[in-house]
Amino acid sequence: MSEKTEKDVAVIGSKEFCRGFELAGVNETYGTEDYQERVEKLLDREDLGILVTEQRHMEKLAGRVRQEANSSVSPVVVSLSEDGESEMLQEKIKKAIGADITG
Repeated sequence: MSEKTEKDVAVIGSKEFCRGFELAGVNETYGTEDYQERVEKLLDREDLGILVTEQRHMEKLAGRVRQEANSSVSPVVVSLSEDGESEMLQEKIKKAIGADITG
């Protein structure tokens, strides 16, 4: 019998960006200081299932780290912009769980 383990959600971004996730119950939020180092550490965590960040900060990452974040399955990295980019989010969810649950 396989044991199901829950994975954490982390958010990294501006105070305003993180505040909404905190109100939704996400306890693990980080500011943008030392952004690249923080992203690298979070990508290495086995207990993290989803990493949410702001698109504008992701674009400033070094190419190698940005590529690793964009291709990561565990954790799934979701970068949000004011435009929403729902298609990109749908593809990441599909890649993470192996099925399209969006409709």
